[in-house]
Amino acid sequence: MPGRILIVDDNVTRRISLAARLSGAFYEIQVACTALEALELLDHWQPGMILIADELESMPTGRLLRRLRVDARAAEVTLLVVTAPGAHLGRSGLLTAGADDVIARNEPQEVFRARMRAQQRAREVMNTLKLRGNDLRLPGLSESRARFPGVARASFIAPDAATARDWRRAFEGLPGFRLEFLDMGELREGSGRAAPPGQPDRSGLLVLGLAPDNEGRGLRLLAEMTNRSDRLEQEILVLAPGASPYTQAQAYDIGAGAVMPGPFDAAEIAARMRLLQARLARRRALRRALAESLRASVTDPLTGLHNRRFALPRLAQISQAAAMRGEGFAVLVADLDHFKAVNDRYGHGTGDIVLQWVAQILRRNLRNEDVLARIGGEEFLAILPGVGPEAARQIAGGLCTRLREAPLELPELEAPLPLTISVGLTTGGAGRRCPEELIADADRALYAAKRAGRDQVVCHPPLTPPQPAIRRAEARG
Repeated sequence: MPGRILIVDDNVTRRISLAARLSGAFYEIQVACTALEALELLDHWQPGMILIADELESMPTGRLLRRLRVDARAAEVTLLVVTAPGAHLGRSGLLTAGADDVIARNEPQEVFRARMRAQQRAREVMNTLKLRGNDLRLPGLSESRARFPGVARASFIAPDAATARDWRRAFEGLPGFRLEFLDMGELREGSGRAAPPGQPDRSGLLVLGLAPDNEGRGLRLLAEMTNRSDRLEQEILVLAPGASPYTQAQAYDIGAGAVMPGPFDAAEIAARMRLLQARLARRRALRRALAESLRASVTDPLTGLHNRRFALPRLAQISQAAAMRGEGFAVLVADLDHFKAVNDRYGHGTGDIVLQWVAQILRRNLRNEDVLARIGGEEFLAILPGVGPEAARQIAGGLCTRLREAPLELPELEAPLPLTISVGLTTGGAGRRCPEELIADADRALYAAKRAGRDQVVCHPPLTPPQPAIRRAEARG
């Protein structure tokens, strides 16, 4: 579906002119003659962007911006204000009121289109990171758009040392930012460095200055920064006074979040810095929420161990790696003995504590490289890379012993609660059996351990006892 754009302007000539500028870009366009008409339209039509005239008779533009920013229907909409040609005063106020960008009405078409593409890219990144659908909007996975407190790091890269000194005087002490000031001469060509080495957050917010004699180098630096693997961890504001439309469009298309070609305006620069920093902070919050939800999807919430969704694909990876290296590995399926009796006698709350205790004992007695997962109610899976049959049998027996020797003590229990596990063991490697067959063999061994009296280890297929060397010599003789 093409992008949807709503134009809000009470001047019919300006509406027609703006719609004509957008007509060749395959947008779906609606127009509203008043601010109230625009607000009513949101009830049944959801735009991706709203272009608002800076001089509305029906409602001051700043007030409309603030209303839209607190309106749930427009929470994810990009708000752009279109101003009169050459109007620079008041731009910082519009940005502070909630505009995502401010565009001159006579902006060259190539710059206008590039700016729109940049806004669309930013919107698409946010949409990609967001969890889609009402069922996935879980508590704790959404972040407020409005404010992200804390001090942010920002790097100014000026075209020369004199400009860097001027910028320091203008911005040092800017609330909410920890600033550093560099000039092009301090950067090695091709370094792509906007922060001193060793800083954990090498990206953050970058303010890059272009001058007529260094535009080429500045654009190369911009390209280096936007091509890095941590691209989503940065926002870039380009200050390019007097830059040609071609240079402005290039900067947008390379990856700048905003380009300022007009005269130096400290208030507007600060407002744009806060806007880009809020966008960056929200993107980071969405990435953290997404990462946390992905971790939660492969984690058992009760024990903190991995779950079946993680363990089975990981078993396939370990099996494939072992086959390539010609190594072995072991698969253990452990089941807590008489767990139903624990639940029936002491309740499910105590049963949960028992499962957590067993998980701790197992984890504490396995290596860091071993995989441990809870794959059923009281069933655990352990995968031991690089471990042969005899070593695996000893490890499994050790797990039985450790748990047997560590009964659970709880204040509500009269005596420590004895716990044991039964373990089914199988081994793989060198292409022998697929993961599903390994799990099936370990399950067969587990059932055999249960039938044999529990609290023991059974292997399937059975391990062949080593033959004494003297017998092998006699056989050869």
